[in-house]
Amino acid sequence: MKDVMLQVKDLSVNYGHVEALKKINIDVKRGQITSIVGANGAGKSTLLKTISGLVKPLEGEILFEGQPIPKRAHKIVSQGIVHVPEGRRTFSGLTITDNLLVGGFLSSGKELSDNIEKQFELFPILRERKNQFAGTLSGGEQQMLAVARGLMSNPKILLLDEPSMGLAPLIVNQIYEIIQKVKDRGITVLLVEQNAKKALSICDYAYVIENGEIKLQGTGEELLNSEEVKKAYLGGK
Repeated sequence: MKDVMLQVKDLSVNYGHVEALKKINIDVKRGQITSIVGANGAGKSTLLKTISGLVKPLEGEILFEGQPIPKRAHKIVSQGIVHVPEGRRTFSGLTITDNLLVGGFLSSGKELSDNIEKQFELFPILRERKNQFAGTLSGGEQQMLAVARGLMSNPKILLLDEPSMGLAPLIVNQIYEIIQKVKDRGITVLLVEQNAKKALSICDYAYVIENGEIKLQGTGEELLNSEEVKKAYLGGK
C-alpha cells in the first residue's frame, strides 16, 4: 500500500439527522488524479471538507501517508493536504499577488518569492494582472487564482472541488490542462466534479457517489465506457 497516499476508511458524516456520507471507502494513489463524480448533493463536497478538517466525521478514519490526519485544519494543511473549495473564494479586495502571499503563509523569504514565480509560470495570465484586484477577474481567472493560491502551500495532494463550475467550455478546457500540469509536477490530485465526462477523461481512477454512498469505481476509461455511468451522468442511452 506504499503507493496509496490517502485512505478514507468507513467514513460517515451526518448533518443533524441527515446522513451525508455512509461508510465511504476510497484510496488515492500517489502521483495520480482520482476523481469523485456524482450529482449535486451526493456528498462529494462533504467528503473533501471532511478530509481537510472543515467537517467532523461521525465515524471512520482518514489516513495520510499511513498516519491518521490531524484534527485541526491548519495542521492538515501543514502536512501537505490543501483544499481549493467550491466557488473559488478568492479575496476580492486583495490583488493577485496578495492572494498568493496569503496562500504562501507556510513559507517566507526566497522560498515564498520562488513559489510565486512558479505560479506565474503555470498561470501566465496571473503574472500579466498581478496588481489587479481579484474581484475584477473573470470566473476562469478567479479559478486559476484559487488553484495557484492552493499551490502556494506546497501541497503533496490538492483537493479540487468543482473547478469547472459556472465556466464556459473553452475555459473549462484550460482549467483541465492546468490540472494535468499540476499532476505532471508530481502533485497528487483528488478532484470532485459534477462534470463527469471531463473528470473521467483526465483521471487515473474514479468513484461514483450517490446519496452518500460509493456506487461504482474503476479507471476513468472504464467508467466512461460504463453503460450505467453513461445513462446517469453522460447523457447516454
